Amino acid sequence: MKGSVRKLKQNDINQCFGNLMTSTSSPTLILNKAGKILNVNEAAIKLFNLNTTYIGYLTMDEPSNLNWAKFVKQLECDLRSEEIFNIQTAGNEYEMMSFKCFYDPSTEEIVAQISTLNNDIAHELYVSQEQERSQSFNAYDHLPYAVIVSDASGIILGLNKYAEMFLRIEKSLLLHKAHQHIFDAFTLKKGQITTYLSKLMGEKHASIHVVDETIVTSPCYYEISSIFDEYNNIIVTVINDETEKKQLQHKVEHQQALNVVGQMAASIAHEIRNPLTSLKGFTELLKLNADEESRMYLSVIDSELQRMEQILSELLVLSKPTSMKVELLELDHIVKQVIEFMLPDALMKNIMIQYISPSTQVYIGGNENRLKQVFMNLIKNAMESMNNGGTITVEMNVIDCAIVELLIKDEGVGMDSATLQNLFQPFYTTKSTGTGLGLAFVKKVIEEHEGVIGVNSELQKGTCFHLQFPVYTFNQMDTMDVSTKDSAYLVT
Repeated sequence: MKGSVRKLKQNDINQCFGNLMTSTSSPTLILNKAGKILNVNEAAIKLFNLNTTYIGYLTMDEPSNLNWAKFVKQLECDLRSEEIFNIQTAGNEYEMMSFKCFYDPSTEEIVAQISTLNNDIAHELYVSQEQERSQSFNAYDHLPYAVIVSDASGIILGLNKYAEMFLRIEKSLLLHKAHQHIFDAFTLKKGQITTYLSKLMGEKHASIHVVDETIVTSPCYYEISSIFDEYNNIIVTVINDETEKKQLQHKVEHQQALNVVGQMAASIAHEIRNPLTSLKGFTELLKLNADEESRMYLSVIDSELQRMEQILSELLVLSKPTSMKVELLELDHIVKQVIEFMLPDALMKNIMIQYISPSTQVYIGGNENRLKQVFMNLIKNAMESMNNGGTITVEMNVIDCAIVELLIKDEGVGMDSATLQNLFQPFYTTKSTGTGLGLAFVKKVIEEHEGVIGVNSELQKGTCFHLQFPVYTFNQMDTMDVSTKDSAYLVT
């Protein structure tokens, strides 16, 4: 029964094909599925100012062109359908027109009977169609992830609010653009898009991992996955935020690196410490009876021995747990002491250290010696980055009476994104004589004090480290005693 109905339906259409072209005064076209005009009647020739020798294609605006392929797909299933298109007329102006179409599966040809619409009706119908299309995409706004829909040719048809947020672009600026514009906001390796598109076309699904590095202090990581839906003839793309997952991976890698440091330090500490102590002792004895020239050489030896001891101490700091004395500290006082200590060396390098202090006293809980070591390390790094002199600005601010923030800004050479990503990894250094342990120590001491550290930098403009610590209130100060807590570090 179903087959006979289909046959009758096709017979009706075949009859219409012949009748429409001869009997109607309405503009009528015969088109192929690509939109090429195969035949026309006199009314259509006048309406579109067509050349009967070479008829060619109807000229549509971009949204109509995009909608044509979808319309033809539906027409192949239903055999008859109606749609509104914006077509260029004889006056070279675009006009909304209603297409009543019939499809012949045997010849794969379309007969389109066209009626022009007055502006009000055309606008109403067009707006209605656009609202219908937009509503189909509005459903995606309720999904907790970004969704982008493109047609089979790779033209973006719609996206939800999460996609706008991740791509940082308004929907109107991305609609009807090529699918590849999804990746404009991200950092990709050479050839990544080509590989992705090849896989999508061949296997009908593909994914790509991208990085958004516009926020240098905290880059965002995304996985973009696409699948070609052959039934609906569309490409559905989903963006998953993997930033938290990547950050967790980095923390695990950082901890693993620290574990390696600990194992190394434990194995070499006794092997190096004893002969180092002996060498320092004999150097001091030799100085007693040495002449001036020999003392100069012995001073160099002693300086290098001290440098070796400092490296060993940094290794031991990251190696094994011990206890840390926690006291109530006035942070402003500690910072001033460190600046006074570092200032003479800075002046010799034509560097000024400017300190902007808070108007009120700020107290935190911690270990004074370790905090001094952290601040000295950061100021020393700032000085080493400023080969031509300049100003280091140290600024302290209180945020909502609960957090104190310390900024250490320099005017040095700055750092690129690769350096920033690896900055706190043990043994990572850009210095020819560096050990790569200083900033790993800094980060862990800050975390030990329940604080956080971040950094932003720009090449040839400078770097800013920002440290935050919890502030102790008067109630906490009244009940606080000097205490000892476990620490993951050994300071020697």
